[in-house]
Amino acid sequence: MNATNDASNNDAQSKFNTSLIELNKKQAELIFSTRKRLFSLEKIQKRDCIFLLGMNFLICTACILIAVEFGGLTW
Repeated sequence: MNATNDASNNDAQSKFNTSLIELNKKQAELIFSTRKRLFSLEKIQKRDCIFLLGMNFLICTACILIAVEFGGLTW
């Protein structure tokens, strides 16, 4: 009787361990895919930030040049 209970407990533990390992693999895949998406979003954000800073600089320079040319601004 003891040997039968031990064998069934061993099978249940083995199934539990297998399902736990599969769950761990799924979580690891989810974590790595999330990190990959975040890394690509950080690259896009950096590119967009540099672009917007450049455009801001160009607009400010154009406004200053327009003020000097047409507004009679003197230093």
